[in-house]
Amino acid sequence: MVEMVVGGVYLNAQSYPRLVLKQKEGDICLQIVIGPFEAIAISMAHNNQKPLRPISYDLACTLLREIEARVLKVEITDLHEGTFYAEVHLENSDGSVVSLDSRPSDAVALALRTGAPIYAAPAVLAEAGRPWSAEELPKALHLPAPDPAEELPQLPLPVLPSAESLSHLELLKKRLNQAIAEEAYEEAARLRDQIAGLEQQAAT
Repeated sequence: MVEMVVGGVYLNAQSYPRLVLKQKEGDICLQIVIGPFEAIAISMAHNNQKPLRPISYDLACTLLREIEARVLKVEITDLHEGTFYAEVHLENSDGSVVSLDSRPSDAVALALRTGAPIYAAPAVLAEAGRPWSAEELPKALHLPAPDPAEELPQLPLPVLPSAESLSHLELLKKRLNQAIAEEAYEEAARLRDQIAGLEQQAAT
């Protein structure tokens, strides 16, 4: 396994956020498309910012401490048909180690909060790695200071062509297709719920 560090979370107006993992000793990086919530969670931890209220990753870390377990490491283990796979390795209070299947964004969000190292399989780097070049990346996400009126900052949704000419339902369906194509599955689930609610209203 090759040790990686978080290079940042990067925004592009035409797509969902990208998590960049860079070799700790080297210049190869991975770019992984993630959802807006995960982007905020990773960016806040990477920039040493605290949300006003604990979010799910903070709660997970608290639960681990309470049961005297710890995150040993996280690994980006595989890449299949454009989807990255990861594992979180936990050490229990009795010293036993378990490996849990995870999305890369969740694994990295936990690693940043627990200080656990991040690794990537050499085969994943060979397939998807590319030379690190900050000039090629869009603007890195640096969140403003937390707003007392908001628990978490809001990220803009990707801008789609000719959005003005689409109905709200059509626009949501286009965003859903883009989220699925870019593996932003939590965002896709949220959009799917909104679409189902609008279609149910239209049917009544």
